[in-house]
Amino acid sequence: MPRTKPSKAVILAAGLGSRLDPTTDLPKPLVQVDGLTLAERTVLALREGAGIMNFIIMTGHRADIIAYHFDLISRRYDVTIDAVNATDWQLGNGASALAARKHVGNAPFFLTMTDHILDPEIAETLSKNVPETGKMCLAVDRDKKGIFDLGDVTRVQIEDSQIREIGKNLERWDAADTGVMICTSGLFEGLEQAATNGLYGLSDGLRHLAERGRARAVDVTGKYWLDVDTPEALLEAESREQIQFAKEAELFTPDARSSGVTIR
Repeated sequence: MPRTKPSKAVILAAGLGSRLDPTTDLPKPLVQVDGLTLAERTVLALREGAGIMNFIIMTGHRADIIAYHFDLISRRYDVTIDAVNATDWQLGNGASALAARKHVGNAPFFLTMTDHILDPEIAETLSKNVPETGKMCLAVDRDKKGIFDLGDVTRVQIEDSQIREIGKNLERWDAADTGVMICTSGLFEGLEQAATNGLYGLSDGLRHLAERGRARAVDVTGKYWLDVDTPEALLEAESREQIQFAKEAELFTPDARSSGVTIR
């Protein structure tokens, strides 16, 4: 029996974004890359790639202005967006993700960060790899030479498509975490277990699932993604967007940017 594809996505947008401070004082979701905000790009990638029309935005730092911006996106692109304040967001992105628990129901859902630019094809590929209940699937990139900030990437150790370990300091690793995944209720179990040990990162929750054979890697090598976390990454994003979107025929015309129409 085919598994139900996700109809919702959780987007983590609660962090400080302090590493971009020298470049801008805007909240990170409102930072523009080639005419579209990071928030817009995340929503559009999931809508175009996986048909997601319902979004849950986890807010924290400067929650009001971020919620307002996502409300504008909701109207502009005819999608449903609910902003939820993650009261413990300062503990880590795992705490923000855990706060989404009562808002996603029992069905699988996408989870990503608002500062990750994604080729819609990553979402499309993931949507064809829906995990069983209690498990999760993470999109990974095996092309280490193509990673922009190799020193800061979250590393993934993989064996027979199963994630064995995940973290930024792994000496032996096989692929990079692209920052987009499909989760089930098992994610919250992992996050809760990590929290009992004083660990509040999203990777800490994923590690709990990996240790139990419940985390699978989905290879999206060759698809464009970028973690826009520093001024240097923002410059790289501007450069790569202008090239990549021309190559992929995912061009947004000036009219499309206001209407939400994608030209393929």
